[in-house]
Amino acid sequence: MIKINLENEEDILKNHVEKVQQYINFEALQHREKSYIKQNIEYFLKAKPDEFEDVITKIKQNNIDKNRLKKAFVGGKNNGWSIGYSKFSAKGTTTYNSYDLSQKLKVNVCSYCNRNYTFTIRNKSSKSTRPDFDHFYDKGTHPILALSFYNLIPSCILCNSRLKSTAKFSINTHLHPYKDSFNDYAKFRLKIINSKFFYDEKGFDLKLETSDVKAEKIKEAFALETLYQEQKDIALELIQKAQIYNESYIDELYQKYEGTLFKNREDLLRLISGGYIEDKDINKRPLSKLIKDISEELDLI
Repeated sequence: MIKINLENEEDILKNHVEKVQQYINFEALQHREKSYIKQNIEYFLKAKPDEFEDVITKIKQNNIDKNRLKKAFVGGKNNGWSIGYSKFSAKGTTTYNSYDLSQKLKVNVCSYCNRNYTFTIRNKSSKSTRPDFDHFYDKGTHPILALSFYNLIPSCILCNSRLKSTAKFSINTHLHPYKDSFNDYAKFRLKIINSKFFYDEKGFDLKLETSDVKAEKIKEAFALETLYQEQKDIALELIQKAQIYNESYIDELYQKYEGTLFKNREDLLRLISGGYIEDKDINKRPLSKLIKDISEELDLI
């Protein structure tokens, strides 16, 4: 999981809170409920991850019926496709919708696995695509958060629909992509098995070591260590590159091509490793965390 850092976050948030309210079916609520929700709707929609539990507590304390909240905020087969998150996420919606949000976010790699691209592509035909939006707090259990900005996590379909699905996440049990950086609590490591590791994937294992209980939960929920065994070929290439590109050779290449091919040393190291090497850039290209961790272990970068 990679921390989401947005440019113009406040502007994107403000726009979302203003425009997504058109999809809330306030009429599905009782008069008392409707009045309370309307008075606090901005807080509910813009609540930060650390405020989610407070939102949930407030809903319980005010005895807001969950089924009516589903009809107001979620929609779907049993509650209506033209309301709530169902309408917001529909491809044919012409006003502000999930495609507008994902386009503004510019999160081009899955926030959970860092393995798959999540580009947003829109055109006049029906050939459009965007990332899935995972509900960190699932919308079935907590419909009040179905349209909340920080509860909508751009992710790939594998992580959202196949691995996490309706699993129960909370700010108390799992790292949150808008609040926490998995990169601070987890590192990929090589475990050498035999001397063939220079040319044979069977000569080593890939391990994902965590130093935090919440990070371990993320690792387990998305089967990250298991999935990344399929990327051992990348690790093998890095092992081989570390033998070829020693520090003196890298210095030689940089001196030769500085100002022509590379504007700085980071550009050269990105070319050699195949991934972004700065923490802030890891979510720009799939597998960049794996590449960065293993490259650092091998002193390649």
